[in-house]
Amino acid sequence: MGSSSKNIEQAQECCYLEWMSLQSQRIPELKQLLAQRRSHGDEDNDNKLRELTGKIIGDFKNYAAKRADLAHRCSSNYYAPTWNSPLENALIWMGGCRPSSFFRLVYALCGSQTEIRVTQFLRNIDGYESS
Repeated sequence: MGSSSKNIEQAQECCYLEWMSLQSQRIPELKQLLAQRRSHGDEDNDNKLRELTGKIIGDFKNYAAKRADLAHRCSSNYYAPTWNSPLENALIWMGGCRPSSFFRLVYALCGSQTEIRVTQFLRNIDGYESS
């Protein structure tokens, strides 16, 4: 079990490092296109900027999908990745990304559904039609 969680942790770290590598490749290109846009403002540059932005968003979607897949196997690293520095983890928590926030959201969503279903159930018992 210990080696399995270690493998998942390594896969999560690899996923993160791969995404950071993609970002480090895209950021200089993005800066260059933004500088060109400021100086020239041509439409061709805007199209390149849109295309690059789409690629960056696609990279993030792929990273999020991979991370979500890995979180199904080991969720503890999802909240405080071991490869983050203590400062990065603190900023994640200060930014509001806490496990308790997720639990409260799930509880609130499930609680609201439960309340609706109980109300519908009681209406059916009392002879009222559910609307």
